[in-house]
Amino acid sequence: MKRCKADSEQTRSSILDAAGEIFAQKGITRTRLTDVASAAGVTRGAIYWHFKDKEALIEAMMDRVGAPTDAALEALSNRQDSEIQSLDMLRDVIIEAFIRTNQLPALEQITRFVFRYALCNESESLNARIDQDRELALDRLQRFFSKAQKAGLVKKDINPQCLAIHIRAHILGIFQHHLNTTPTGLSVEYVAASLDLLFEGIKPS
Repeated sequence: MKRCKADSEQTRSSILDAAGEIFAQKGITRTRLTDVASAAGVTRGAIYWHFKDKEALIEAMMDRVGAPTDAALEALSNRQDSEIQSLDMLRDVIIEAFIRTNQLPALEQITRFVFRYALCNESESLNARIDQDRELALDRLQRFFSKAQKAGLVKKDINPQCLAIHIRAHILGIFQHHLNTTPTGLSVEYVAASLDLLFEGIKPS
């Protein structure tokens, strides 16, 4: 039984690995499940055993590539008030996410995909997933800034929810500009400087 479960998990992982490679090469919309099956060395039936359709596979990819940043933001937002000692804690999480996007072609493709689908209604289930991720991110940022205000790191006359929306919009703008600026995009140094300038504006006078 354990062997069968391990084999199943290995097959699922292989499918996700292959999907990441094919998405990066061909783009998400041009990738067919038969392409993924061929790259993973499995049958289409194996794909459908693990993922009911292409949208389910995309959601699994979103889970996989977004997990490190989601976990880091969740851990940061759950810290005690006294543990929030610098806005650099959030800055570092964002920069790490930016670096991962540059290093993983599949993550870059998924990020492009999310930006595109967030502005259209081509898929009800994927739009619902994107909306859910947005609300989770805003909740985590809001909790972080509430604690940063208590620690005296952020102006106290700004609503934490407004702060969360403001900061998230800036982060998305950086990523979108980077992905739309070919061939080199933005440097890590530029992103760090942009975040420093952003955070400077919300610190107490």
